[in-house]
Amino acid sequence: MKDPIVQETRDARAAVAADFDFDLHKFFAWAKTHTAAERKAKQWLPTGPQADPVPPRKSRVRPARSSG
Repeated sequence: MKDPIVQETRDARAAVAADFDFDLHKFFAWAKTHTAAERKAKQWLPTGPQADPVPPRKSRVRPARSSG
């Protein structure tokens, strides 16, 4: 019995290998330049609270007990 997830993974791996002519050196050279470019692009992104598009989650706080 063939597992469809395993087969899909193998097909994807074969497609990537074919893109680089089954040459690991070409693949790793591409990966290295891609990673360097990604790091360089991230340096230009704004940082800080004004740059965060998702507001921080509010923590759950129990209401104060009244003394009465």
